[in-house]
Amino acid sequence: MTIQLRYPKKVTQKEDSKKSVWKDLDNIMLDDWDDVASTCVSPGQEPAEILISDFNFNIPDDARVSEVVVEHDFHKESSQKPIEIEPPLITLMIGDEEFEMHSFINADIYPADRSVVIPLEDIEGKDVKGDNFKIKFDFPENLNNDAGLLFFDFVRIRLVFDIKRYILSSGETNTYFPTEEEPIQLAVGDEFRYSLYFRNVNGVSTERQEVKVNIPEGFEIVRYYFKASKINKLTDDDIDEELYEDEFDEETLIWHPSVRGKGSAAIRLVLKCVSEGTWTLSGYNENFGVTRNFYVEVHDKDFESPPNLFDETTNVWGSELGDNEEYQLMSQDVVIDVSHVSMEFKKPQEKVDNLKEYCIKWVKRELKPKNKFRALDDVSFSVNKGERVGIIGFNGAGKSTILKILSGVLKPTKGEIQTYGTVAPLLELGAGFDHNYSGRENVFLNGAILGYSREFLESKYDEILEFSELGDFIEIPIKNYSSGMVAKLGFSVATIVEPDVLILDEVLSVGDVKFQKKSGDKLKSMMGSGVTVLLVSHATDNIRELCTRAIWLDEGKVVMDGDVDYVCDAYIEAAKKASEEQLSGLELQ
Repeated sequence: MTIQLRYPKKVTQKEDSKKSVWKDLDNIMLDDWDDVASTCVSPGQEPAEILISDFNFNIPDDARVSEVVVEHDFHKESSQKPIEIEPPLITLMIGDEEFEMHSFINADIYPADRSVVIPLEDIEGKDVKGDNFKIKFDFPENLNNDAGLLFFDFVRIRLVFDIKRYILSSGETNTYFPTEEEPIQLAVGDEFRYSLYFRNVNGVSTERQEVKVNIPEGFEIVRYYFKASKINKLTDDDIDEELYEDEFDEETLIWHPSVRGKGSAAIRLVLKCVSEGTWTLSGYNENFGVTRNFYVEVHDKDFESPPNLFDETTNVWGSELGDNEEYQLMSQDVVIDVSHVSMEFKKPQEKVDNLKEYCIKWVKRELKPKNKFRALDDVSFSVNKGERVGIIGFNGAGKSTILKILSGVLKPTKGEIQTYGTVAPLLELGAGFDHNYSGRENVFLNGAILGYSREFLESKYDEILEFSELGDFIEIPIKNYSSGMVAKLGFSVATIVEPDVLILDEVLSVGDVKFQKKSGDKLKSMMGSGVTVLLVSHATDNIRELCTRAIWLDEGKVVMDGDVDYVCDAYIEAAKKASEEQLSGLELQ
């Protein structure tokens, strides 16, 4: 799922002598409560109808649009006898189709963001471009016997859509490739991003790998850049070896990936179409040979084709568009907001073995008061939609505590937590199981705890069973399961749906090696589809590989928050001064 946020570039009103006229309509194209549109509405009068258009959506023609969210605000003046107006009727017009929805709150005297979600089916990116896409606001009449002002603050649109992405990778399976029958459609002069991935799965490389990039004559390279590499799994014997940097030779078109240990690297080339024809693109790798070709069909310069069709993630796309005044930045919705959170636990100063001993000590007034232990101390951070954030820290830093608070397991002593959307916590897999019940019974029990209906679980049961690999063991009580089997079943139930936010606490080593790869691929698939991820791991290589951002906690406080490699490097440097107790069980690479 991808989201674009757009303000309109054109707002007009329908002329009607019986309706009140809006002033300063241009101001609703910006979110600014100091400069707003307004109209004076008499008793029994309606404000003029507003028509909003020209949003300049920058999405592929074949993108599938699933939702339009109309965010807006209106309010009345603060007076003794303010006007009384019901919510407006909002009409979304896409070509000849119209979708109607009422705003849900009457005009109040205070500004407040409102939003209306309009679900769509069978709408593509090409349908929402240009004059095909308009929004109409139609307010009802003023029910009060007095006249007064109605203010309209802003309108912005969130467009929710899915796009195809084309990725060339080494040693991995791709879900979709443009074929000769269904090529990428571009025009002469168009630019698009061409991404190649190199993943090293064979351990530490003693020699540099070569990837020969195939650029046909019909294209020229405008620029190229490298994705931050994920270098890990280096042994002590490799410390003195030279670390590779990404290099690309524009003359020979050979890319030397930076990866030496197990990890990945990527190069992105911005290509420009310079001549018509059907061209094939591919890359050659020393270990895996030629990747599968995909096809690009280039037409004359007047051919209408979608810009920026080829992309890896919306983050890269958004950052590039941010430098282009023709486009607006894509939205960065906050899905997790942690504000000044503290968590205190009461820790006993002495051990009391049984109730009798406790009662005797209580009567004799010999019980020592419990000490307060602060696991989190004024922690604040926010996570945007689609981010993959790793939380690192030495033992006792508060990593698991913050995840339990975000999951609703614990309530913070101070501060506030806001999460938006469906949250799936994978903390202790199988924690909600009844060990006297069979695996089948626990699917429905644990699924109910996670909020799934019985009907949904019945429809997904075969899929859960197949993924868990338990076979006939599903019918026996899980008290007879190994810990790995319990974890497999717990993982299969917890990931049966794709949540908005996925919270992981050391669950990357589920079951045997085969299932670890399977569960890892499942998590990466969820991450790649735009799910927001918070991950706690004792292994910094996992954090580097799966996350783009890291938050370092120490003694309950945020020490550093930023780029994953930068934060992990500083964390590893600090580990040189940490105690053995703090470092127990950690894997720092």
